Amino acid sequence: MPKAQLPFYCVVSPAVEKIVGSHGSHVAVLALRAILRGGRGIEIAHQQVQYLGHDFAFSSRVTRNGDLVIELDIGMPALRDRVVLEEDLRRAQRSGRFASRYP
Repeated sequence: MPKAQLPFYCVVSPAVEKIVGSHGSHVAVLALRAILRGGRGIEIAHQQVQYLGHDFAFSSRVTRNGDLVIELDIGMPALRDRVVLEEDLRRAQRSGRFASRYP
């Protein structure tokens, strides 16, 4: 089966770059695969993947032009299995639950 290239933007924090060097795009591809495997939507507020024994947190969004952007930062092992959808975060912010929990 032929493969197509899917270009997307990857924003790598300096802390992630310090750990993986020029391999930030590899972590971004793992993040995209995790999003697709999850099947819960493409816009993620928080999820994590592991690469080279390190936890990396990511968020993803779609720009007005339809481009996918994945932002990477250092993750926390305690949040390894937590997935927060962007829509859930927006809903919590609108209802005021988020604001009251996190001043």
